Amino acid sequence: MYTKIIHFLIIACWLLPTGCSDENQPDNPAPEILLHEAQNITRTSAQLTGTVNASSNSKTDRYRFRYGTSLKMEQMDEQSLKNSHVSTELQDLIPGTTYYYCLEAGNKKYLKQSPIYSFTTIPNKVPKVDKISFLGQGPISIILQCAITDNGGETIIKSGFCYTKINGEEYELSAPLSDSNQWQLRIGDLEKDTKYTVRAFAENKIGRAYSEPYHFQTGNAVILTNAGTLPEIISEKEKKQYSTLNIAGPLNGTDIRFIREMSGKDITGNPTSGILQRLDLTDAFIVSGGLSYDESRYTEDYTIGYGMFGELEVLKEIKLPTSTLIIEQNAFKNSMALTELSIPCNTEELTPSTGCKNLSHISIAPANTHYISIDGVVYNKSGEVLVWFPEGITRDKIQFSPTLKSIGDYALQKCKISSIVLPNSLSSIGKQAFCESGIESVTFPDGLRNVSTGLFQNCKSLTSVTLGSKCESISAYCFDGCPLQHLYVKASTPPVCHSETFSGAESIFTDCVLHIPAESRTQYRNHNIWKQFLHIEGVTF
Repeated sequence: MYTKIIHFLIIACWLLPTGCSDENQPDNPAPEILLHEAQNITRTSAQLTGTVNASSNSKTDRYRFRYGTSLKMEQMDEQSLKNSHVSTELQDLIPGTTYYYCLEAGNKKYLKQSPIYSFTTIPNKVPKVDKISFLGQGPISIILQCAITDNGGETIIKSGFCYTKINGEEYELSAPLSDSNQWQLRIGDLEKDTKYTVRAFAENKIGRAYSEPYHFQTGNAVILTNAGTLPEIISEKEKKQYSTLNIAGPLNGTDIRFIREMSGKDITGNPTSGILQRLDLTDAFIVSGGLSYDESRYTEDYTIGYGMFGELEVLKEIKLPTSTLIIEQNAFKNSMALTELSIPCNTEELTPSTGCKNLSHISIAPANTHYISIDGVVYNKSGEVLVWFPEGITRDKIQFSPTLKSIGDYALQKCKISSIVLPNSLSSIGKQAFCESGIESVTFPDGLRNVSTGLFQNCKSLTSVTLGSKCESISAYCFDGCPLQHLYVKASTPPVCHSETFSGAESIFTDCVLHIPAESRTQYRNHNIWKQFLHIEGVTF
């Protein structure tokens, strides 16, 4: 009995150390945590990263960054472990502030913490202001634009321009900031013939920043405070002495009539002794009211109306009011002395004028959102529509906009270009686009389907026209007054003709040779209109 007890105790004592060893061995060893320095620190953000190495039997499943502006680090950011790495992007931090942070890893029972690190966000500062951009200038005003390249991390509370006269007197004007962090301002009521220095400014709660200085000088202008008072300011004697005139203020029909008299024409169209050659209306604006400026025609708000500056044989150059929204057809009709024309930034509608035989260049204000000028020719802003080809341009050929898709109504009327090959990108041409031009031959692209009304009306030199393979219809009076000798029609199916397509050009049937696809000879000869051509030749295009 005692022998058995002693044997049992020996075995128990042998097993006891092994059991005690297992109990002392931890079943969830703590992970090793390595915290890195903060990266990508900005005014309001920073990136925190760390590494957590845990043994294979570790139950670590909780990872978080603690951070704050004190060692308490009261803010927490739970994250997940990816390939032993953990990271977070802190946002909405306070600029110029020191933050403390650490990384914790563990489970529900415990969390092991890394050493505490710190970083400081970049402080806010005054804004950064771009260079001033020039948009236009009148005799007593200037239009400028500027932008903020960096707001300094604070809301912009004020922006504008400061300008100083040569005597040191300084003025400040505020301008609202747009969504694109730009502001634009017209600085008016400046003194004539005076030098100015302008600086743009932007301000936040940290302070104010200025642009580089911009220098300019004003000219000389007649200033109106009330429409219809120009005849009161300039006497009858004086109006015959102005060859150059700058006007600021509102203008109605009474004022326009007076300007026309200064430019050589009275209300009935008879010549006057006026010698006005250059007219600057940049700072003026057209308003309705007053007398008629051309017999039965009256002014309308912000509109250069029909004939307003037409039939003037003295006026060479005109700068239209910046506020001009609409320029009507033939507003400058038969102003044969006109050589230069400036279209302002606000113009939204523009229709060409005929008879300006010396007009060789039209400029468009850079800020205009509807039109551009390419080599003195007016296009819509995208360059897809040719709007106005000045009659005074004398070139051997036209270099069209590379994006041209359409030619507008009257766009090339009376132009002096003799030969035109239209680009394949062209899909439409407006009515009377080549009316009374000096064109001798023209080739249409295959994709042009329709020939518009009066397209070549009174083109006295036009002898050859080539229509494309997809031409479907030809409108009225297309060849009225044209001595056409060769008409090439590539279309296999005879294009539909208006009943007046060949009105005014009846001799075309006897004098012109119609060239058509050889395989379509029968279709053309059986067509009720095309069969009237006495000379029809089938060719291979």
